[in-house]
Amino acid sequence: MKKNEHVFGVCSGYTSDGHGVVKIDGFPLFVKGMMDKESGELVVTLVKKSYGFARLLKLDKVNEERVNPACPIAKQCGGCQLQHMSYKEQLAFKKQKVQDVIERIAKLNVQVEDVLGMAQPDHYRNKGQIPVGVVKGQVVTGFYRINSNTIIDTDSCGIQSEKINAVLQTMRSLFKKYGNAGVFRHLLIKHAFVTGEVMVVWIVRQKKFAHREEMVQELVQTIPEIKSVVLNLNTREDNVILGKQEEVLYGESFITDEINGLKFHISAKSFYQVNPVQTKVLYGKALEFCNLKGNETVIDLYCGVGTISMFLAQKAGKVIGIEIVEQAVRDARENAALNGLDNVKFVCSDAAAYAKKMSEQGGRADVVVVDPPRKGCDQVTLGSIVQMAPERLVYVSCDPATLARDLRILEGKGYRVEVVQPVDMFPWTHHVETVVLLSQQKPDDTIEIDLDLDELDATSAELKATYQEIKDYVLKEFGLKVSSLYISQVKRKCGIEVGENYNLPKSENARVPQCPKEKEDAIKAALKYYAMI
Repeated sequence: MKKNEHVFGVCSGYTSDGHGVVKIDGFPLFVKGMMDKESGELVVTLVKKSYGFARLLKLDKVNEERVNPACPIAKQCGGCQLQHMSYKEQLAFKKQKVQDVIERIAKLNVQVEDVLGMAQPDHYRNKGQIPVGVVKGQVVTGFYRINSNTIIDTDSCGIQSEKINAVLQTMRSLFKKYGNAGVFRHLLIKHAFVTGEVMVVWIVRQKKFAHREEMVQELVQTIPEIKSVVLNLNTREDNVILGKQEEVLYGESFITDEINGLKFHISAKSFYQVNPVQTKVLYGKALEFCNLKGNETVIDLYCGVGTISMFLAQKAGKVIGIEIVEQAVRDARENAALNGLDNVKFVCSDAAAYAKKMSEQGGRADVVVVDPPRKGCDQVTLGSIVQMAPERLVYVSCDPATLARDLRILEGKGYRVEVVQPVDMFPWTHHVETVVLLSQQKPDDTIEIDLDLDELDATSAELKATYQEIKDYVLKEFGLKVSSLYISQVKRKCGIEVGENYNLPKSENARVPQCPKEKEDAIKAALKYYAMI
């Protein structure tokens, strides 16, 4: 394989970032914009030792879920990677993305749930972070070209709220009117969906500049929903967006939004989920997994401004939120007071250090919730969580790979993965959030049985297909992995005899896992296929 070589290939799946995978004599090429089962002509652009990249030249066969990107700058902008896919295909891709790492990295035989998507997957973002520049005397605003600092000029974005786009268009007019765009580095615009309030943050190179007051006045008059205009001074030479110095030019230093009846103050620097519609879905699922009855102690590690903590506090006896960022802890405490929640407290601490200290002091929690950054949890944090011995552990993740790594560790320390539920927080991008329920496995709860049931007494009906043949059929036809234990259970339900030694418990209180409905139906289909029922 050489650079600039032309090849013909068939796409057989996706990488984790949505590139198509084409194998030429076993050598994988990653092709941006190519979809599963499509075929066509490619040109090789980069060759590494064990993989390469190629550009799609012409399609011979087109996937029926391919769509024309709605955004005119989709090919140049690095923000939305999946605009060539229908939303149905995006959700299928994200489910498979999570399933792959659960099997490959976590080594778990767990079926990932269907992704919880959006009814309207456009204009969902409540935050816009927009670079500003001047090129050949012309004002440009928009988003950076892929792998560069070149701004692709645009006055709107299909995933930002319409109100954010309106603010951007007004600011462009003001830049052209007053000719001071060169002072600006970025615009940060936040839109509270429920209250309608808007915050505009001017990230600038100098505090004082011509027509500053006039611009504020005209901006607020044009967009009356604006409740806060903040100037943020950033004189750094790197790519860090926000500086340390701030000045409120209009209104308050925050805006207020609501989720599920809870109010939140949002400042220029505070973290807040960018998709409020799906945030309610994500945190609602986390709350459901916690299964709170009203008297539990819950530890929320990496709690940020306390969004999940306050969701949990509505049902729990006591919630302790842990966050290392001081400003976020101050915001969290303010938000708790705003909502009159006196059963939640926030501690400014490193999550690993707090969990380790609590476990060493013999502290325990009924439920632990973790929502770590992209790198996941470290070994100290995971070990300390296990020492606290919560009955349930709810893991919220923005990165499937590090999630899978941590789940494998937790499974080895006595926790069983019960449910893996992806949530689509970022339509049109390759990102996906996942919330996982794990339960503590006590020695007297479950007996694991590993029997080769094919070696047990078999009836003549059983001889029509081996357990392995049934497993292979279910995996091929339904994409499900089933155990010999589940097959035996279904056989008995269908009146097929199995060996007498099947699944004899070693103690009176032993529980035997029961075959889920979906897998039972698939096994029955296999039994019908082999004429066993």
